[in-house]
Amino acid sequence: MKRSMKLLCMLAIVMVGFTSCSSDDEPKGNPPHRVAIPEQIPVFSLEQPESVEAVDLGLSVLWSSCNLGASSPKEYGGYFGWGDPTGELWSADGIGWDENGYTWNSDNYGGITPANKEIGGTDQDVVTVHWGEGWRTPSIEEARELNRLCTWVVREEDGVKWYEVIGPNGNSIILPLAGIYGDSVEYDDSEAEDGHFKEGPFSVNYAGFYWTSSICDRTDNFGPRGYDINPDVIQAWAFRFHTNVETPIKAPGGMFVNHLRAFHMSIRPVHSK
Repeated sequence: MKRSMKLLCMLAIVMVGFTSCSSDDEPKGNPPHRVAIPEQIPVFSLEQPESVEAVDLGLSVLWSSCNLGASSPKEYGGYFGWGDPTGELWSADGIGWDENGYTWNSDNYGGITPANKEIGGTDQDVVTVHWGEGWRTPSIEEARELNRLCTWVVREEDGVKWYEVIGPNGNSIILPLAGIYGDSVEYDDSEAEDGHFKEGPFSVNYAGFYWTSSICDRTDNFGPRGYDINPDVIQAWAFRFHTNVETPIKAPGGMFVNHLRAFHMSIRPVHSK
């Protein structure tokens, strides 16, 4: 009951926020600012499922057999902002937009200047907080290891796609294509100049977006991100993969991207060996 009331309150705040963001005074050429707050906030369990396994792929860490918030390998699980230990934060307070892209004046998702450049295993890590010591969000280096040393194969059954990631030792994990809650500028013939935002989840069953625990050391707008961020806004590393490639492959296209920390993505936990 408490969780239901909490979600209703959050949704009421969201609706007020949407009203305040839809001003007729928006400058032409800039899409109206909205950060990925869905009409219905996804509900999932953060408890570690009994069925979860720590899979040895022959890498430096063990990889969970399922996403955070899922109870089986092919389930999408939850969607999380970076640096939110509660796993339930969807607030856009303090996040804005100007001619250079997103601005940031928020204490959420690690704050304006995150105290930790690496939150894996800390009290800011939603995985460690809810799954316990030893479990954490993977670092950028551990994600790169998964990318570079494993073979990635697209699988499909009944129209649902996923990646099988096969380690050097022959063991494998499944990474579902849960998409992302965030902003993507889309265009049609009638709005070729202004565009509009899509909130999400989008790219479901086409691409996977997974947070790492690492702050990004780059401030330029690079990669297939689809939106701009002011250069003083600190971002975090995510690893992204899609199915628009021929498999099996090593290093799927567009793998590592710096993203706004308020966007909501999947997390695949790892465990120390």
